[in-house]
Formats: sequence, structure tokens, C-alpha cells
Amino acid sequence: MSKLIKAEFYRVSHSGIFLKMFIVTGLFPLLMVFISLSNLERNMFSVLYMYSQDGGFLISGYVGIILSAMISNMYQNRTYYYEIMDGANTHHIILSKIIVYDIISAAVLIIPTIIVFIVMGNSYPMGGLEEIGTTVFLGILIIMNIVNCTIFITMLIRHILGGPVLNYTLGIFPTMAYLTLPELVDDHEKIIDVLSFLPYTQITEFVKPEYETDFIVKVIGGFVVCFAVLYALTYASYKKKNFK
Repeated sequence: MSKLIKAEFYRVSHSGIFLKMFIVTGLFPLLMVFISLSNLERNMFSVLYMYSQDGGFLISGYVGIILSAMISNMYQNRTYYYEIMDGANTHHIILSKIIVYDIISAAVLIIPTIIVFIVMGNSYPMGGLEEIGTTVFLGILIIMNIVNCTIFITMLIRHILGGPVLNYTLGIFPTMAYLTLPELVDDHEKIIDVLSFLPYTQITEFVKPEYETDFIVKVIGGFVVCFAVLYALTYASYKKKNFK
């Protein structure tokens, strides 16, 4: 599998505009926080809350588009099909992409954010945010869940337009429904409860002064279920060699 991982890193490093756009889009939520600092109360709770609310939309939607387009392009130019023709193990093909894109996403989305918040944490009070470790853990888990869902869905769709469009739709519309339904529909509890298992809605809610066990269970459970179900579907699709 090491050869597949090296090959994947090589493809990503030579993906041209896609990698540059992913880096810029991934760092944009941090830029939004700095732009908004003048209107925020200078404490870490306010800063992280701003990142969660506004930055969450960018990570769920636009990062999904760029990452999906980067992967879809490999199917469009038939590069990924050489792995199948070479007889590579299906598990290795899937896992190599998950490993590579998780590492890249961590480098772009998570590590810079943690560094910035550590630096800011030395200058600003916590603002009532006592469980900073839980906040960081949940934030990382949610972001990686979004990234993994994007990878799996793109590997299932394998279309240069279909993958990005579907990932953007899944990233934006459930979140919009989650935030607006309580004001528009009286009997919304069941729908909201279902949507709360999705990482796209969880990212707008993961910054809290205190956490209920129910929310932590949904984040961890959502990560495990999404990974297991989408991995199984992707594996089945590859084993059937259902390619067009």
C-alpha cells in the first residue's frame, strides 16, 4: 500500500490549481475570524464560536467542492483506473486515498487552526470556555468526518461535476435546514434530531461552554457510522467494477 500512498501524494502535488484552491479555501475560515475580531468580544469562546458558525459553512460546502473536484479530476483523466488494471487490492486503493487526503486536510484545515488558537489563547481569556480539550477533539473529529464523507462520495460518483455538486449540496442544504427549520416548522424535532447526526450540522454547534453527553455521542457515533457505511458502499462499488 505504500506505493499507492506515494503515488497519491505525487498526484496531489501535481494537481495544479486544485491543491492551491484547497489550501486557500481551507485557510479562509481563519481569515474570517481575524476580519471579525473588531466586532467580537475578545475571548476564546467568541473567537471559536465565530469560527464554528461562519467557518463551518465554508468547510462543509466549499472545501467539499474543491476536494471533490481534485479527486474527480483523477477519474476524469482515467488516472485512477490504472490502479485497478494493475490489480491493486481494493482495500489498499480506498485506504491510500483516505490516508493521503486526511493528512493533507489536517495540514490545511486543522494544524494551522490549532496553532492560531494556541497563540490567541495566550492573549485572550477563555470567556467561559472551560472544556477546551473537548472542543478541539470534537472539532477535529467533525472536520475529518466531513473530509472522509467527501472522499467516499466522490469515489462513488466518480464524475467531474456530479461529485463536487453533490458534496456541496450535502454540505450546505442540511445545515441551512438545521438552522432555519425551528423558525419555519412547528413539528421539527424529529427532522432536527436526524440532521444533528451529520457532520455538516455538527460543525456549527461544536463550540459550547459545556457539552451534553448526547452531543458527544452523536459526533463520535456519526463519525463511525458514516465511515463504516460509506466505506462498505465504496468497496462494493469497486469490487463490482461498476465504472463508466
